[in-house]
Amino acid sequence: MRARSFGFFALPGLTIVGLDLALRGDVIAALAGPPRSAYWESAALSVLLWGALVAAGSQREGEERWGARALLLVTAVFAVGAQLYFFERYHAFMSSRAVLVGTSMLPSVGQQLWSDRVAFARALLAPLAIALVLPLACARLAPLTRSQSAAALDLAILTLLVAIFHGLPSRAADNGATPDTLYLAAMGKLVHARATDDPDVVRVHPGARTPRHVPALVPKPPFPRSVLLIVDESVRATDVCNTYDTSCPLTPFTNAAAPNRFPLRQLRALDSTTAASLAVMWAGLPVSASRDDFHSAPLLWEYARAAGFDTAYFTSQNPFFANAGLWLEGLPLRHRVTATELDPDPSYELGADDGALVDATIAALPQLTAPFVGVVHLSNTHFPYKVDPKDAPFVPYGDAMGDDLRLVENRYRNAVHAQDKHVARLVRALRSTSIGERTVVFFVSDHGEQLRERGVIGHTFGVYDEELRVAAWIDAPRGTLWPEEASALARVADVPLTMLDVMPTLLDLIGVWDAPEIAAMRAKMPGASLLRGGSSASRAVLLSNCSAIFACASRNWGAMRGLLKLVGDENDRAWHCFDVAVDPAEKNDLGVAACGDLRDLAEGEGRGAPWNTTRAP
Repeated sequence: MRARSFGFFALPGLTIVGLDLALRGDVIAALAGPPRSAYWESAALSVLLWGALVAAGSQREGEERWGARALLLVTAVFAVGAQLYFFERYHAFMSSRAVLVGTSMLPSVGQQLWSDRVAFARALLAPLAIALVLPLACARLAPLTRSQSAAALDLAILTLLVAIFHGLPSRAADNGATPDTLYLAAMGKLVHARATDDPDVVRVHPGARTPRHVPALVPKPPFPRSVLLIVDESVRATDVCNTYDTSCPLTPFTNAAAPNRFPLRQLRALDSTTAASLAVMWAGLPVSASRDDFHSAPLLWEYARAAGFDTAYFTSQNPFFANAGLWLEGLPLRHRVTATELDPDPSYELGADDGALVDATIAALPQLTAPFVGVVHLSNTHFPYKVDPKDAPFVPYGDAMGDDLRLVENRYRNAVHAQDKHVARLVRALRSTSIGERTVVFFVSDHGEQLRERGVIGHTFGVYDEELRVAAWIDAPRGTLWPEEASALARVADVPLTMLDVMPTLLDLIGVWDAPEIAAMRAKMPGASLLRGGSSASRAVLLSNCSAIFACASRNWGAMRGLLKLVGDENDRAWHCFDVAVDPAEKNDLGVAACGDLRDLAEGEGRGAPWNTTRAP
């Protein structure tokens, strides 16, 4: 009887460990030394926790059995069911870092769960059913006395508290524990962070800005030109036609709408997170800037208004996403359309429909006064990739997290294809107006996307090229650029560039980059205008998904000079050096010594190595 009882009570925890090995066997096998022993400690804690919970709930009599069963039910639904849902979407379990990233987005997280409620409920069903049935089965097949069940309840509560507040030893890797203990430890970290005003929580996402005043500016050159910046989401350079091509199956619509565009084939983001990328792009600051600098730096529209330009911002992105709504409050905008105006319940990840946003933007074009600076910000190419089933040329395609990578890739390309059609509609509509004849269009993605090149789908996982190298081009009608500006843009088509050069280029387009009134602000922008050749390829830049306005869920950063790149992340626990000029897939590690001083830059300012958790990112 004792052996049978032990088997019943050990079964739930062993099942969770077995499920984890089935889902992440390669990750767990790669753990070595202290992280490996820490993982098996968490596995033992898991077996003890679930055994005690089931034993406490298996009592046949007494009111306390209902409390024990309720505790088992709630713990199973969230620590197991919610984790399965999280893994299904992201191929990673929720951890302490991941939950802290979400603390400033709780309303939108709830909205996302509601919009995806069928999949979320499906993930909860199995743990819910097992938690309901198992105590009843144990009560019949391996009954305990009332005193034994009471002791088990005490042990369950004690073990649960240990799991919540001490479940992850300091030597454990970030995801190096069983999924249930990862979840419980994440909740404990969240409670502790809220109770102590942990700065990691405070700095998770951008907050309200208090920008420096931009004095009145006199734009030069003397002939006014308007600027339309089109920002899309998660579109990598390899899945578009940056350069005009007579046969362009990937993005045929913009290919036809802007045949004379200037391609920027080697433009890279400094990160693969929307919050950091937009801050770099619209403020001109490096990804390593302080939180105070990010919140006090003027943004593009503030410079434009100071120069007398009309201003507009049209976005299909959910304003909850990365706290964008809060961060952009107070901008001097004369024209504005947001996702919540297009859809009362926009998806957190996908936002409102990009087609509806382009319709609204086209309708607003007659209301714009030249010269103007406008931003059109699209979002439907974010995971899980919105597809138009009536026009999806890449077949067959599946959902965003399918096991067949070809189906996932086709879905992603179909989403890019659908968005490309909307962008081309906008470009054609703009060019058909009188103001469009004097408007330069700058098209760029905020960052790239990983499609399991490193084992996962999405972004923020690393600073490899699939997540950094972006779609980018500039389309300028005849007469909107000086000859030397056009020549400079043509020369940088294949020059290594970064997002740091976007803001200087935009300010140069509106004629204020050299304004003495903004010298102090310009000094904080390390980039250079593409109209003047961009930044020197010999300059090294920091790459990082961990910034003062984005507390990364997974610590990863590196550095780059030209096409020589150093990358590292906390799970890999090693620096890698690549020459992407000859190794674009970043498969041939040259060794850290080949990257020279890039390691010093990557580890500088207290960052250290990503796997060194004793130092702050």
